[in-house]
Amino acid sequence: MGFHVVYVAGGEIDKVKYVNEIKNFAQLSQPYNKMTMINIPAIAGVYDLDYISPNENMELLAITVTCSGYGENDYYNLWVNDELWFDTWFPTEVKEGLYIGTSTYVYKLAPESKFKMKFVNISGTAKKLWLGVRMLRNPTKQEVIEAPILDVNIPAIPVSEITSAEMAPIQ
Repeated sequence: MGFHVVYVAGGEIDKVKYVNEIKNFAQLSQPYNKMTMINIPAIAGVYDLDYISPNENMELLAITVTCSGYGENDYYNLWVNDELWFDTWFPTEVKEGLYIGTSTYVYKLAPESKFKMKFVNISGTAKKLWLGVRMLRNPTKQEVIEAPILDVNIPAIPVSEITSAEMAPIQ
């Protein structure tokens, strides 16, 4: 048993001549994923977690946020290149993927793009906060493959008060 397929030339498929004409279609192919973290002490306050992407053009797929031991009223704001992307965002019990892109859409990042998170520890409980950034880059090969030992016991420094210029009020 068989079937025939008929294609009428000049239809919608013919309008897409080149993949790179599709807006924000991924052009880079090598995954690059980076995660950073801070230890937040059992002191109420605002804690900063910053990350700067590598000095090359990248395409952003997703941001992940994980927080252990959070209180129900704790929240964060997240800026990318000084633009507020997540305003008064409450952490969840599991790692949360904040998807920016998909397999067919990415957000283009300039070299050394800045990610800035301000975590508001209202509960005053100790916790760990992880910020992960999932990106694509041009293919590269590393000549030396190493895994440095990180000192993860450096405490964050609390901010004495929340300023309205830095944080959105809780509603």
